[in-house]
Amino acid sequence: MGNRKRTGGARRYIRSKAPRLQWTPELHGSFVDAIDRLGGHEKATPKLLLQTMGVDGLTISHIKSHLQIAIWKT
Repeated sequence: MGNRKRTGGARRYIRSKAPRLQWTPELHGSFVDAIDRLGGHEKATPKLLLQTMGVDGLTISHIKSHLQIAIWKT
C-alpha cells in the first residue's frame, strides 16, 4: 500500500465518466427558481435542489458545481 513510488510532481487528472452538462438559460432559470423556492442559497442543499428541479440526467455533481459558481458570482 505505501510502497508506490511517485515519478512526477502532481497527480494525474482523471476525467469524470459523466457527460458534461451545458447549462442553458432555461436550466439555469430552473436552478434559480428552485433556490428561491427553498428559501435562498443558505438553505438550498444540492440534494434538495436536485429533487426540486426534477430534471432527467442532472446529477448531484452538476448541482454542486453550479451552486459553487452561482454563490461565487453573488
